[in-house]
Formats: sequence, C-alpha cells, structure tokens
Amino acid sequence: MTRETLLRAATQVILDKGVEALTLDAVAHQAGVSKGGLLYHFPNKDVLIVGMVEQLIQDFETALQEEFDRDDAPGTPGQWLRAYIQATLRISKQSLALIARLSSIGVDKPELLECAEAYEQRWRQRLKTDGLNPRTATIIQLAIDGLWFSEVFKLGSPDEPLRTQVVQSLLAMTRKPE
Repeated sequence: MTRETLLRAATQVILDKGVEALTLDAVAHQAGVSKGGLLYHFPNKDVLIVGMVEQLIQDFETALQEEFDRDDAPGTPGQWLRAYIQATLRISKQSLALIARLSSIGVDKPELLECAEAYEQRWRQRLKTDGLNPRTATIIQLAIDGLWFSEVFKLGSPDEPLRTQVVQSLLAMTRKPE
C-alpha cells in the first residue's frame, strides 16, 4: 500500500461524503486496507490532511515546472509568471473541489496549512526575480489567484469567453516588461 493510494482514498472520501466523513476508519475502508496499514503511513488524521495538502501542492509544482519548460519564450521576462498562470488553469475540477472542502479544515487548524506557506513564500520570491516590474507581476498573480479563488468557491467566476479574454490579457501583460 502506497501513500499515494491512501491519499487518493482520503480524497475520494471527502469528495463523496464531505470533510465531516473523513475518519481514519473511512479512509482505510475506502483504500481496502486495515486501519493499522493506514496508521503506518499516517499516524493521525492531521498528518493525513497535511499529506493531502502536500500532494496538491506537489501536483501544482509539477504542472508549474512543465509549463515553465514548455514556455514559447524561454529565458525572457515573465516566463515563470506565464507558467504560474498556465499551471493554475490546469488544476482539475476534482482538485478544486478538494481544495474548497479542505479549506474549511484550515480555518480551524491553521497549523495544518503551514506547508503551503513555505511554497507561497518561494513562489513570491520567484515572482520578484521574474524580470517584470514587481507591481505588474503582483497584479497579474493576484488576478490569476482571484480567478482561481472564484472557481474554487464558485463565486462570481466569469463565463466563457470572458474568462479566456481575461487569461489572454494576463498572459499578454507578462510579455510587456516596464
């Protein structure tokens, strides 16, 4: 039994039944393992949730690197930010649903999301060294994060084609260093 299998099982429990149904017993049952097998990898529910958050971040980091490597203007200002925009757009509907549900846990237990803060700091540092005016880069990042937030929580997300136009405008802004 791998950690990944257990994390997928935990994700499925949350997506199918909600955060309140996330118990070690439910995850073990979903994964088809004994509770002891689960406890070997995740000694308690908080460690399991941190593992889920870390997996989401790692998936985003992988997408971010893929988009960075695929950029059509490598080595130019804004390359990292273009990758950030594209990676943000690649987040699956399932991941968006999981993030929305996990955020309710983070409100009560902010220590569970400390791992996310380390990545956020690293991303802010990359933003500062991407070759764009820091003010413009911050505006772009906040805009794509806002679009992502609206889609996670289904609050005021623009419909097509406006969403596509917004994204295209943000990408164009990464190509105009001030």
